[in-house]
Amino acid sequence: MAITVDKKTTAVLSMDFQNDIVHPDGPLAQAAGFGAMVEKTGIMPRSAALLDKAREAGMLVIHIVVEFDENSPTMPSRGAFFKMLGSGEPALQPGTWGAAIHEDVAPKDGDLVVKKGMISAFCQSTLADVLKEHGITDIAMIGVATPFVVEGTTWSAVDMGISCIVIEDCVCAGDEASHQSCIDTSLNYLADICSSDEFVAAIS
Repeated sequence: MAITVDKKTTAVLSMDFQNDIVHPDGPLAQAAGFGAMVEKTGIMPRSAALLDKAREAGMLVIHIVVEFDENSPTMPSRGAFFKMLGSGEPALQPGTWGAAIHEDVAPKDGDLVVKKGMISAFCQSTLADVLKEHGITDIAMIGVATPFVVEGTTWSAVDMGISCIVIEDCVCAGDEASHQSCIDTSLNYLADICSSDEFVAAIS
């Protein structure tokens, strides 16, 4: 069944497309496998094209970024991902190349940028207020990685009564199995899943 999208009440969230996370030269992107999968899946040009279509349709585009500084939540000490973050050079530091949004999907005029504190886009961020201010009831998500920001944001959103769309070919994980597991389990139950072509058709 084709997906339906109300362009006035749906925002596109472009999440964690930061150099440290997605660029092949980013140490974290290399260590977590994100960089390799971003290149393999081709999600950057696909996401850039989708963002342009959303802008043309008059939709709100919000870029979600994460930076770790003295105001960030305490970094957990357990879990492979947090151990990885703590074992190398500091990542996602404010003002650095690594924390910047990848140039392929960089913000354009009219876009908003919201900073978060940890995994979910709602963690220590103004996102909920921004959505309310703009009359947004639904979010369509793209970004990296599927088991982290995409799944985490979905859980937070549905707890607040916000409806979710996951654009499957504009998200990826550090490996195909992790991505597909999220799509097939939690995200399948909590969100509508569609392709970028299906989403663009719905807003055109």
